[in-house]
Amino acid sequence: MNIPMMDAENMRQALAVAAIKVHKHFEPLRNENTELLRRIGLSEEALQFFEEFSFDGDLEVGELHYDQANCFKKNLDWEDAFQRALRTELLLVGSGPSGDPIAVDLRDYQAGYLFHDYFWDEENEEPRKFFIKLNCSLGQLFMNAITIEGYPIDAYEAAAYTGSDFTGDWSPETNR
Repeated sequence: MNIPMMDAENMRQALAVAAIKVHKHFEPLRNENTELLRRIGLSEEALQFFEEFSFDGDLEVGELHYDQANCFKKNLDWEDAFQRALRTELLLVGSGPSGDPIAVDLRDYQAGYLFHDYFWDEENEEPRKFFIKLNCSLGQLFMNAITIEGYPIDAYEAAAYTGSDFTGDWSPETNR
């Protein structure tokens, strides 16, 4: 399957469908965030995506939450969960309505959800265990969530939708 890396066109469309006035909220991506994204090895296309979709605050795009790109450096400095995800090459970029983080897999740039209850509580476990990819780009995830009835908006729905082996039924005692 050929998945566009970040899919800026679908993100633009999702923001338009959500009636978000992009120019009103646009904020240039600060150098500290650009430098961080380069340091972690983000592709040029992905960097351009975050430069284009950098806003003055977090945005609600339909039922999904898109984080402020200018908080990447702050999150790296202050948020243990952000650091832990990034160590496994997952970049946290938003969340669903239940609090499940939306992440971009920096290995293949597919987007998906992390089961928040396991991600936050099982700090010694590999976050990728709790990551459900939706076989799409970040832009496509936002577009699908706002335009396709029944499209997953959290990790449980994503697991059911993709037929994932991990469905959220997990215990650290029984799954070692």
